[in-house]
Amino acid sequence: MGELSRLPLRDDMQAPSTSVQWSTVPLTPAPTGLTVWRASSPWQTVRSMVGLVLVCFFIAQLSVFLVGGMVDGDFNGTPGPLEPVYTLVGGVCLAPLLLLFFHLRRPRLTHSVRAAPHPHGGTVHPLSGGLVVQAQQPVEVRHHVFRSNAPLEMPRPLHLWGLFVGGVTLSTVCLLPLSVFGVTPFTVLLGLMVVLPAWLVGFAAPVFGWWSITSRHMGITVSRRDAEWMLAAGMLSTIPAIVINSLISPIGVHAVGLDAFETGSWGEGMILFISAPVGEELSKALAVVLLGHLIVSPKHGFYVGSTVGLGFALLENAQYIFMALLSEQSGLAYFFTASLRGLSSIPGHAMWTGLSGYAIGHTLQRSAVARSAIQRSPFLTPDPEANWVLYDRDGRPTASTGWASDPSARMEALLRRHERHAWRMPTEPWAGVGLAMLGHALWNGSSWGVGRALSNTDPGLALMLELAWLVLMVVALWFCILRWLPTAVLGENPRLRPP
Repeated sequence: MGELSRLPLRDDMQAPSTSVQWSTVPLTPAPTGLTVWRASSPWQTVRSMVGLVLVCFFIAQLSVFLVGGMVDGDFNGTPGPLEPVYTLVGGVCLAPLLLLFFHLRRPRLTHSVRAAPHPHGGTVHPLSGGLVVQAQQPVEVRHHVFRSNAPLEMPRPLHLWGLFVGGVTLSTVCLLPLSVFGVTPFTVLLGLMVVLPAWLVGFAAPVFGWWSITSRHMGITVSRRDAEWMLAAGMLSTIPAIVINSLISPIGVHAVGLDAFETGSWGEGMILFISAPVGEELSKALAVVLLGHLIVSPKHGFYVGSTVGLGFALLENAQYIFMALLSEQSGLAYFFTASLRGLSSIPGHAMWTGLSGYAIGHTLQRSAVARSAIQRSPFLTPDPEANWVLYDRDGRPTASTGWASDPSARMEALLRRHERHAWRMPTEPWAGVGLAMLGHALWNGSSWGVGRALSNTDPGLALMLELAWLVLMVVALWFCILRWLPTAVLGENPRLRPP
């Protein structure tokens, strides 16, 4: 596709001479096989999603405030009193944020203009929107508007992980003087300068690092818009999960005579190892089901589920990092929170929801929904609108690594080493969601149990033992990931044994 200059038709432009040929160009549907070239911008997705997560962060907090006014106005874990003012204020503040969210997620359109020499064509072609195509010779001009289905681009994982390691290290160094020397003009100014970048890097960089690995190496082809909706759906799934954990479950815990807000109590434990796994995994699984029109196979279901899990972790991580930065020992709290969540909770959420997504994909692959998705997908069938080619700053087409239907050579080599030890993935949705809940409950419950068991021991010894248990859980998590991932990416093998 070639594009000629498109000039705005201004009021001060001189009227063309009578020798100029005018030709009004109507808007027509995009032809089959149209190729669109666009400059590569792998960081654009990261920038747009970081902006969106800030909007979703406030939407989630205000949603709890809105529901709390109708259920538990004093937020103490008991029903009532009714506080309509809280609901009104929450609704009024929530409305513009919802409008902003849908504005940011509005469909993106591409305007394609094509021109070719034609003996009966014109030299000046007015287009809609006040644009004019001018040519030195007679040309035929056609233009089309269609929904953008440009492929997802992600920065290289090494770049994102380098940003994470460097950003967390530098931020920790800048925050430590505030903890060591106390409040002075220098330490406060240094802390204020670094706190916002530290927050953004701490909660966002590891999530995008894991997303880049799955998007570039799993062999999944997906449009940028669809991939961003997966991440956004994960963020929005935090809203029912927060309402369940913060409002509904505490009322149930209080009804059986326990306090859900007392640190180390059995009431807190019930929230952590019952309410959180059940509420969060059901909320994420519902988001995967709502994205069922994008799932055409179990592998696609795993990718959708893991991306939803990363979106959930993105918003959850933002809250934990924010709380760490507000703590008394902000430097150390920030370092340990960002590091441990980047290596454990974030891939854990992706893996748990990936189990649910794989099972949902296994159910959907033979359905009419999957067949319809295949027909609509620009990457699984010949596209009736446009084929996208990305080019770098030198004008050369970029490599299509990550857009093929097969995993990358590096990913395949890694998984082949673990294939003979691989476990079967759940193929029924109830089994997938149940296994995700079980893994989530073991993670939360064991951490709470170790903390409770060590509550009366020396604080230094307790801290060391809790960190040792966290390391053990991280190792166990990665052991399970390397057992399930070959099945999810390479496909089922009859010799695979169940976990």
